[in-house]
Amino acid sequence: MLFLIRTAFWLMIIVLLLPTDQQQRSEVYGTAQATVHDVATFCDRNPETCARGKDAFSVFVQKAQFGARMLMDLINNRTGADDQDSPSENQDTPSPEASALFAPASFDMSGSQDTLNPEDREEAWSGPAGT
Repeated sequence: MLFLIRTAFWLMIIVLLLPTDQQQRSEVYGTAQATVHDVATFCDRNPETCARGKDAFSVFVQKAQFGARMLMDLINNRTGADDQDSPSENQDTPSPEASALFAPASFDMSGSQDTLNPEDREEAWSGPAGT
């Protein structure tokens, strides 16, 4: 039901934005053409900005590729898929590195966790003295 309400809302917005006569339609087309021209010639007008954007995008692509490689290595180590060419006896057991990544954390509860100072143990306020 909510999907239908959202769809009706967006259709209403689109209908409201549609031009009603030939003059408005020509204005919309002219504005769209000017926008496309401005976007297409942005790098001609701002070469330094485009160069920085290209550099930033190349760094982003390199990081994405590195992250994908790390993920694939992790998956391959976890599933043993990297050993498909060489048969092994224990393909069901993950490598020690993968086991360490997926092992539950353990906490040492034997030591004292008392970290209060003597000043922290003093009573800050005891209420009115007359009661």
